[in-house]
Amino acid sequence: MWYCPEKYNRPIVDINKESLALKGELGDRQAKITLAKFMRSNLGFTTELLSGIKLALYQEITLKAFFNRNFNMCVWGRGCGKSFIAAVYCFLQCIFEPRTKILIAGPTFRTARFIFNNIEKIVESKEAQMLAHAFGAKSKRNDQFEWKINEGTITAIPLSGEKIRGFRANVLVLDEFLLLPEDTIKTVLMPFLVAPQDMAERIKIREMEDDLITKGDMKEKDRIVFTNDSKMIALSSASYSFENLYRTYKDWMGNIYSDDIMQSNYFISQMGFDSIPPDMIDSTVIEEARAGGASNSSFLREYAAQFTDGSDSYFSAKKMHECTIPDGEKQHTLIKGEKDKEYILAIDPSFSNSPSSDFFAMSVLELDEEKSTTSTLVHGYAVAGGDLKDHIKYLHYLVTHFKFSMIIIDNAGYQFIDSANESELFQSSRVDIKFFDFNSDKVGIDYQKVLLSAKQQYNKKENVICFKQLFSTTFLREANEYLQASIDHKRIWFASRTAACGSFFDKVSAQAVPIKLMPYENKGDLIEFQDDIVYQSKKQCALVEVKTTAKGTQTFDLPQHLKRSTSANRARKDNYTTLMLGNWAVKCYNDLKNTKVDQVNHTFTPRMIA
Repeated sequence: MWYCPEKYNRPIVDINKESLALKGELGDRQAKITLAKFMRSNLGFTTELLSGIKLALYQEITLKAFFNRNFNMCVWGRGCGKSFIAAVYCFLQCIFEPRTKILIAGPTFRTARFIFNNIEKIVESKEAQMLAHAFGAKSKRNDQFEWKINEGTITAIPLSGEKIRGFRANVLVLDEFLLLPEDTIKTVLMPFLVAPQDMAERIKIREMEDDLITKGDMKEKDRIVFTNDSKMIALSSASYSFENLYRTYKDWMGNIYSDDIMQSNYFISQMGFDSIPPDMIDSTVIEEARAGGASNSSFLREYAAQFTDGSDSYFSAKKMHECTIPDGEKQHTLIKGEKDKEYILAIDPSFSNSPSSDFFAMSVLELDEEKSTTSTLVHGYAVAGGDLKDHIKYLHYLVTHFKFSMIIIDNAGYQFIDSANESELFQSSRVDIKFFDFNSDKVGIDYQKVLLSAKQQYNKKENVICFKQLFSTTFLREANEYLQASIDHKRIWFASRTAACGSFFDKVSAQAVPIKLMPYENKGDLIEFQDDIVYQSKKQCALVEVKTTAKGTQTFDLPQHLKRSTSANRARKDNYTTLMLGNWAVKCYNDLKNTKVDQVNHTFTPRMIA
């Protein structure tokens, strides 16, 4: 569907027709203006001329909208090229408007760098030699990428900390808008579009006008009418209907349909995979994704660009959202445990070196001091295809920076603990994780016996805190039911985003942690990853389907069409698994604490033997 309200109608000058009507020779200035007008009116031609890229019609229409509206939103399905069209717009905007300052941001610095890297890829291609001449010096720092162009800049920065608050730009390009903190959008990003960038110049003009009006040389009605040329471009896949993206989408849609002429600065493009030329998207990927059913909510959001309510999953996405601590409130994600807190560690090992393998995953849950059965996911780890030594390094970092009361590990990979204990890193720091026996999925009197035995073995002072969990059908059913109940009754919480709150971010950034033991370049990346892993854990949970086999046993797994994927970016469930394990360990820890071991005092009675 294409909708354009009457209030959007403006006189359109046919630049091509106007150019064809020109006769004779043109002066240098007139020739430049005419060429600029022609290229600005024919963005497809301009893009191909400068970069060698031939745009599809929908891409050219999108670019024209970006140039003509202040508020732009693209809700596009996966593979439709959101980041690509944003990259093209960035260099075109800077070419047509000298001294433009473009700011690229996202929920993580990695997200912002992705669009920046797309620009690099285009500019540095063989076909873009003409475009490359427009660009100047380029700098890359841990917290900022910047490229000068036509007396302006294209800059990618993280949203975290105070840096974003002091930044000024004409254009905001916001990738993964779905994941941006609502408060940051309202209090930091939107003001960018309110305050004009040329304020000093405008004040001078107003002072000159005031002087002319006072002298009688100018009338009030003849004052210059300033327009706000600042722009916001929001890029995202579709979300759940209870999230902020959908609320923003509805608000902007209301402004478009409004009769108020002042509400005419909005553009929304909502396109699924079937809206773009078939040869521009991998049909194999689509067919694979659609194999789980075209009405599957995950497929509808990710590929069809449709908002869903999240009510059809075993682990309710809406209820998990309600169990998420609001941005700016504690507990936020952590890179280091707090001294007065206790934590649970859950480990789901994977020993494959393939980048398409399962994640080697770990989750850290913080125990609630007041509510013993309640915990909060505050830290996570997820690496596909990593080296065993790197996993050991990260485990060492965790056990030396968090005070763990219990560790639970998938029985199929318990040897990882043995390997860690035998490593030079663990031995040099005298870290030794010891096991105790605990068949946690027993029931009734058998469970009480197991608890009693485990209680006698468990010893926090001696670091006898780890137990192996066998993934039996009984355990899988009980642990998943317990996780569902914990979500329903708000016994498990998801930490707020550290990067969304400046004070939290500054505090966490100041903490000393051994980055060399981690797969991150700096603490900023580590913090952003922790924010993301909490979100991804919820996303994985929402994907889980429950099925009953012919023998009557229940399985908890990803939809079949997602399981078939072999790509490095495929959907995984390993952080869901560690969340389930960790939540189960919270229950086990409390059961152990509440188990009383009878103290038996043996006495000796002498006997006389004749």
